Amino acid sequence: MSGRGLKRKIDLECRVFNKKWSLDYFVIYSGDKIICLICKESISVLKEYNIRRHYETKHKTTFSKFTEKLRLDKLQSLQNNFSSQQLLFKKQRNINEAATKASFRISHLFAKRGKAFSDGSLIKECIIQAVEEICPERIDTFKNISLSANTVTRRIDDISNNLNSQVSVNKDLGISNELLSVHSMHGTTTGIDIFKVIEKSFLEYNLKWENLKCITTDGGRNMCGTKKGLIGQIFTNCEKEGFKPMTLHCIIHQQALCGKTLDLSCVMDPIISTVNFIRSSALRHRQFQDFLKEIETEYPDIPYFTAVRWLSRGKVLSRFFELRNEIEIFLIDKNRPLPLLTDSEWVWKLAFLVDITKYMNDFNLKLQGKDVLICDVYTLIKAFRQKLILFETQISKNCFIHFSTCDKYNKESKTQFPVDFAQKIISELKIQFKLRFSDLDVKSEEINIF
Repeated sequence: MSGRGLKRKIDLECRVFNKKWSLDYFVIYSGDKIICLICKESISVLKEYNIRRHYETKHKTTFSKFTEKLRLDKLQSLQNNFSSQQLLFKKQRNINEAATKASFRISHLFAKRGKAFSDGSLIKECIIQAVEEICPERIDTFKNISLSANTVTRRIDDISNNLNSQVSVNKDLGISNELLSVHSMHGTTTGIDIFKVIEKSFLEYNLKWENLKCITTDGGRNMCGTKKGLIGQIFTNCEKEGFKPMTLHCIIHQQALCGKTLDLSCVMDPIISTVNFIRSSALRHRQFQDFLKEIETEYPDIPYFTAVRWLSRGKVLSRFFELRNEIEIFLIDKNRPLPLLTDSEWVWKLAFLVDITKYMNDFNLKLQGKDVLICDVYTLIKAFRQKLILFETQISKNCFIHFSTCDKYNKESKTQFPVDFAQKIISELKIQFKLRFSDLDVKSEEINIF
């Protein structure tokens, strides 16, 4: 009989482990194997003859002296020892797996954010420094995370290969989408260079240009240029096939640019200067915080404004308005008064900007999210345009039903609301929204069908 036939015959015997063997031969049944608790060797065949032979050959001389109660206690001791070792191995394996997963997840972030792979070493150093302060007893666990440039490159290659197998459309037209591939670019990054890399990905994954329906880019010339830019290169290639894909500028970026084009310097410049004065000195900043704490205000501090993070403008404006009286007292105490804080017209402008900026920020947040489709975005844009028309009408009548900050200040101010200033801001927003989302308007019929 062949060896394979013999193995099948043994498997068919359906042998069952007899619990009595544990006490007789100090063995257990673990993971489809017979394990000797004394020497930790596995016994290949689930058969008493083989188990007894192993025990009598290697351990009987030493362990035959254990009888009755002593033998039972010895078995329990060996089992506990074996369980402890298994637990230790399992724990170490889990730690190693966790370190590997952490390496993959951090590498994935490098790819998504377009960061240099060589920064992995710096990231790991930062992690180690933080762990040394927070939980130094676990430092060895975090040291196992591998983030060298070569490792990050390998991880991203593995992620790319895995995602390639996931990108598909099932029979129910359910779409699975992810980042398909990542390519390093050396030297120049012109529109032609970027197009060649994309073309390489198309060939690598057997993608067809005629299936390309829409392209979204940022505002760089190398990306959106219609001649030498990436868009121009794609159009040239697609026109050979007799079609032209839809092109869009990043919608969230466009919405942010609508607000950034507004001239708010008459309000923002004094506020930024004042905030920088308070926060640029550690002593002054601490004194300001202590002052707010002493008078028990609702807000403990005032944040910085960062132009790159456009949502921060609304937070700074709102906080400055709420703390304007406290800030005035603090500035006078520091011999740096800000006369505008007692200028009712300027405070009106501040109140209006608090409200309109809040609407802009809320709108920006609605545009974000993993499952927000272009039809949803276009609906939000059209709704906000209508909202601006409503605001313009209400402001002309000094109606503050949608402007809570203005309504609040209206109850304490004796001067008129600066209607011209507010209408100019809203009018400029309407122009910007019409101009920057004109590409969506052109494709509105296709978007509605979708």
